Amino acid sequence: MGAFCSRPANTINVMRTEKIGRNVVEIYDSIDELPIKRFHKFNKYLLVDSGIGSDLNDINRHIGRISKYIGKDNDSARRELENLRQSLYMVSEGTNVRHLSFAVLVKSINGVPLHDLSDQGIRKTMEKLSEVKQGFLSRLIESVKKKIDQELSLYFPGTFDNSEVKEYYDRLRERALLQLDQIIRGTKNESRIEKVDDFLLILAKPEIFAGSKSKEISFDKEFESMCLFLTKELAIDIEDMNVMQFYSALEYIKKQRK
Repeated sequence: MGAFCSRPANTINVMRTEKIGRNVVEIYDSIDELPIKRFHKFNKYLLVDSGIGSDLNDINRHIGRISKYIGKDNDSARRELENLRQSLYMVSEGTNVRHLSFAVLVKSINGVPLHDLSDQGIRKTMEKLSEVKQGFLSRLIESVKKKIDQELSLYFPGTFDNSEVKEYYDRLRERALLQLDQIIRGTKNESRIEKVDDFLLILAKPEIFAGSKSKEISFDKEFESMCLFLTKELAIDIEDMNVMQFYSALEYIKKQRK
């Protein structure tokens, strides 16, 4: 595995430590430290959060999208309705999936290592941080996620530079500029804004998160398939790999096979 192991020699990485409430929390925030299994679990929770959500803002988002889909895309409206049902359940249970994604990245609390990545283990980790204000935790999650995303784009641009995501943000920027033009100059841009909204709605169709066709299940299956593929091709133990090593191994195989 020596070919897949490290950053440039002049790069020094220090594990991130935060004082959260009364606790000293050590956090994985770098791809050459973060184990690939944790990264997969982190992304799975974020996937569920993006599709279902777990607070009142997400409930309002589902209702707004359902009203826009009705008459235009009834199948998507039904999917959003099912996702709304699950979101209501999570809110009633007090489950915040985005916060659980952060708990996956916690290496230790007050020097005590945390190894249990089961859903129950992750919830126990989050319970230890329950006194933390949601706003602070949300900002911390965004900061850590942004750093990991930047590293992945820098080291593996062919894998993590997503043209659809770029187009999505380009259209959001276009929408914001149209709104500003409307506010500053009084230009009537409602029809153009509506067209952008329709495009964004089609681009980000709701996923299924219930039953055998659940996006969550397919996400797990795809990851396990990649793990089996790497194990077979390179005779390596995925359990011991970090994110940097995992995607370096995939790129190595791609280059070998052209």
